[in-house]
Amino acid sequence: MSFKFRSLATSFALVGMLAFSAACSSDDSAVEGGTTTPPGKDKQFQLAFASGSGSESAIYMQGVDDVTKGTISFSNSGYQLPSSRTARIFVSADGKYVYSLNYTVGDISKLEHLGGQNYKQVAHIDSSPILGVKSGRFTKVTEDLGSIHYIKATAKYSDQEGKQGYLGHSMVASIALLDLDKFAFTNSETQIEVKIPEELAKQGYYISRIDSPVLSGDKLYYGASASLLDLTTGKRKPVDKAFTLVVDKNDLTKTSVLTTDHVEGTTNGYRTPTLHKDEQGAVLQMVNGNDKTYVTKLVNGAYDKSFIFDLGAALGGKKVSSNGWFYVGNGIGYMPYQKLDEEGFEMGVDPQGNPTKTNLWGLARIDLNNKTAVDLNVPNGKLWLTQYQTSIVRDGKFYIALSEVSGEGNIYIFDVASNAPEGVKGAKITSGKDQYYIGVY
Repeated sequence: MSFKFRSLATSFALVGMLAFSAACSSDDSAVEGGTTTPPGKDKQFQLAFASGSGSESAIYMQGVDDVTKGTISFSNSGYQLPSSRTARIFVSADGKYVYSLNYTVGDISKLEHLGGQNYKQVAHIDSSPILGVKSGRFTKVTEDLGSIHYIKATAKYSDQEGKQGYLGHSMVASIALLDLDKFAFTNSETQIEVKIPEELAKQGYYISRIDSPVLSGDKLYYGASASLLDLTTGKRKPVDKAFTLVVDKNDLTKTSVLTTDHVEGTTNGYRTPTLHKDEQGAVLQMVNGNDKTYVTKLVNGAYDKSFIFDLGAALGGKKVSSNGWFYVGNGIGYMPYQKLDEEGFEMGVDPQGNPTKTNLWGLARIDLNNKTAVDLNVPNGKLWLTQYQTSIVRDGKFYIALSEVSGEGNIYIFDVASNAPEGVKGAKITSGKDQYYIGVY
């Protein structure tokens, strides 16, 4: 589910929060940046933090040595990333570089992490001239490759007024591939014609958004938000299929669209990744539909209709929704999900000033090999993970930052080899009014 919020914060000042404490030395908590631990073997954990849940959001990052104890705060601390709206953030595997998209502006920055809250911009590139739009979405596909991507769908009619004789939608994608080392675009196309099967196009299906690509072989698989036009009313109606855009990495004009009806819903997600590649090269894809969330599999360029994982069914018949998930290997993943069966809570207001409601969130450990899920013991409070972006596995442990908006929480740590619902509560994390954590890197 999606909601529009107006920020509750009157400014992006970070107030009312505790100083960074027991987990680190006094140097670590210093406003001027703390330690200068070099990236590599002893790399710090990096946390991302947002101030403002509405259309505008200030984003901050900082590195810490230990997330298992003490208190972590962004009060008077943190490096502010350029962000018109919530920045899209990725970090290199060694923790040395941060890549951040200033969404709705189109700028992508490469920063070197020097330890603590010390970051230095080492490269910058504007995607809007080459992509043709400022609102492309960005993903770090591999350690060497990034993708910034956008698609536009336009309804076509036989009459000049555009009201009669529906001919389907024209879909044009723009994709630019970014060399993350040289920080230069290596390949780009702005007029990529995307076609879905003709019989589906005539029925009113079209793709309106793409995101979260993974690379398998020489093919990029992009999750897709598909829509279905009701030809009798001219309005959209629920989609009963799932779609994936496949693009040749070496020739971006070579595309195909995969579709299936054994699951239904969107596959592009929001901030959290939805597609992952498993150890055999298959693409594991989250599909979010009407009160249901699935994981399906694409093998050798086609949907494997024999494979389906239903999160709600695995949790005992719950109605659920999700924006994405994290694959940790060997068929195991962690999926934040919305609890559609439970009463939500008020958060923010709509443009008319009326209070809006959002759903409570949980976290499930999923086992795709055995088609099971464990509802993990995480806070039952007002978790809001709509904007959550990244969690990591380090030394066999999964780390996720869970706190209420405008409240407190913890870093939660789960042994990926264990299916026990109880994890370890790590460092306490604090936030001020209309503020929340969006990632652990």
